[in-house]
Amino acid sequence: MDKIKVCIVDDNRELVATLEQFISNQPDMEVVATAYNGQDCLEVLNDTEVDVCLLDIIMPHIDGLNV
Repeated sequence: MDKIKVCIVDDNRELVATLEQFISNQPDMEVVATAYNGQDCLEVLNDTEVDVCLLDIIMPHIDGLNV
């Protein structure tokens, strides 16, 4: 069975690191990308296949709702 590919996007780098560590410890999930603002998220999503994107709502450049 393939692992669930997760992208984490938040301007709080500590939260991204915590979520990345937690998800990496799950046997059926893997973090394939991280980003720290909405603009970087859009670039990541264009280049990387993901199943789930954990996305903050309030971020610099482009907010989570506009992503």
